[in-house]
Parts: sequence; structure tokens; C-alpha cells
Amino acid sequence: MLKTAPDPIQLVEQALARRAALLEAPEPSACRLVHDRADGLEGLVIEKYADVLIVQRHEGRLKLTEPQLRSVAEHVRNRVGARAVYLKEFVRDRAEQNSALEARHRDARPWLGEPVEPVRTVVEDGLRLLIRPYDGFSVGLFLEHRPNRQRVRSMAARRRVLNTFCYTGGFSVAAAGGGADHVTSVDVSRRYLAWNRENFAANNLDLGPHRFYCSDVFDFYRRAHRNGWRYDLVILDPPSFARLRRPKRVFVLAEQLERLVTEGVELLDPGGIVLAAVNHRGIDRDRLRAALENAGQRLHCRQVDVPEPPADFAGDPDYSKTIIAQFE
Repeated sequence: MLKTAPDPIQLVEQALARRAALLEAPEPSACRLVHDRADGLEGLVIEKYADVLIVQRHEGRLKLTEPQLRSVAEHVRNRVGARAVYLKEFVRDRAEQNSALEARHRDARPWLGEPVEPVRTVVEDGLRLLIRPYDGFSVGLFLEHRPNRQRVRSMAARRRVLNTFCYTGGFSVAAAGGGADHVTSVDVSRRYLAWNRENFAANNLDLGPHRFYCSDVFDFYRRAHRNGWRYDLVILDPPSFARLRRPKRVFVLAEQLERLVTEGVELLDPGGIVLAAVNHRGIDRDRLRAALENAGQRLHCRQVDVPEPPADFAGDPDYSKTIIAQFE
């Protein structure tokens, strides 16, 4: 007897039921509603950002037909009261994406619903964070780090914080909002650093004590050593791969994890903390833990916490791994 494929609407309803507490609470106003294989919908991700839904279709893995996908998206839109749904097509090789696909990801016209403003605000832990629904593949906020941003905020008071690969500054805003003495944000993208500053402004955070550097992380490490800059909290949330145009080079996490961690730890004063997170399925917690334990020649590593992913990312332990360690 042939096994009947699960009804995708039923799977979505089960996913929403598992997130009922998140959906009923006033905060956060952004969460992941469908998490790929963890919710039985291989190749499909749906995220809610205030009144906007972002649907990710991953090439080669999604088994739903086009009508099924549209039906699922419309169902979720009606269930959560979203104004618009924007579709992101995640091709296997982004280097091969064509201009037409890039243009669709920057089109203000949604896949479903009505157009929304180019900048929307979500609220998380009392902080306002700006997202851009049609600014390319990413909208400006990685939701799996919601609890990590809360942890950073709780640890930041009177600390000197370094946020590497800062992207749009979610961790930086959390640290500044938590009372950090100063936050240094480093990224190779000037556009993301500008977005970072906008997030500071959205929270009425004074830019005066904080610094923003457009730099490769290893170049910044060298600069920090030359200037004697020291930190109490270092955040390492690297991409799996990044390309730097000037000077031309690439960052490959699988090859450079240990160097990244070691040189970051070298900027810590005694008692300093590293929050290290990786979203690379080929790097497990054991390798991340070993990188931290072997990093400190001056300082001894003491593991503080190995937090689990938030509830809306449960069921996929290889998706994102975090270790918080203190060096004494």
C-alpha cells in the first residue's frame, strides 16, 4: 500500500501550533514560522517580520508544487494577518544567480498581498530593529540569534564589546542597549555598517562612544593589536563564506575557524567572554569547543553556556551552534 504524503496545510498548522506562545506574545514581533525539515517541509522556510512574511524556497529540496506553495503561503498569511508575502528563491549556487532573480528580490511588489514600505520595524526585547523585505536575499536580521542577542544585552553592562561580522548590528544594538561602555562593530560592507547606525538611531542610542569599521576581520585584529585595543566581550558570528573585493580574498569558515577564534581571544582582557556561533553544518559543537579551548595561551578557557536554539528553530540541532566561554 502506498504511503500518502502529508498534507502541507496540516504540517503548517502543526508548525504554527508549536509557535503559539511566540505568536500570542506582543514580543518578539519576528519569528520563524516554518523551519524546513524540522517541520516536515523540506526546502521551505517562512518567517514573520511584524506584518510581513518572507518565504524562502530552496532549490532542489522543496517538494511542493507551485500551486501548493502558493496555497501554503496564503494560508499562513491569513492565519497571522500579514499584509504582504515576499518570496526569496535560494538557488544552489548564488554565484550563478541571474540579474532577473536579483531584480525580483528587490521588487517592492510582493508575491502575495499589498506592497509595504521599504523599511519595516520589528521589536525584540524592547529594542527596535529595522528590516528591509525586498533588499535582496536577506532582510537584515537573523532570527536564530534572538536569545543570543538577549544574552549579549544581559552581559554588556560596563563592558568593551567587539562585534565581528556585525552585519546590520543586531548584536551591537543589544550590547549598547545593555549599557556597554563602547561597542566596536566590524564588517566588510559599508552598506551594512550604515544600516547598523540606523538601528542605533532607531533606539535613540548615542553613537558617541561606539565605533564602526569597514574592514576584514583579520585586518581589524592586526589594527587592534597595533593600537592596544582590548575587549571584555567578543562576538564571533561568521558567515560560512565571504568574498572581499579589495584586497581580493575570500573567507572560508571551515578553513579559518581556529584562526578566527584564537586571534579574537588574544584581544580579551582576563575575565573576558567570547560568544561564538556558527551556522555551518560541517562544523559541529565539538570543533567549536576545541577551537575555544585551544585559543587562549595567556588565558584559561572556561565554558559558560551551550545554549540551545530558540523554540522556532527546534528540531534541527545542526542548523546553528553557539558556545559562550570565559577566559581567565
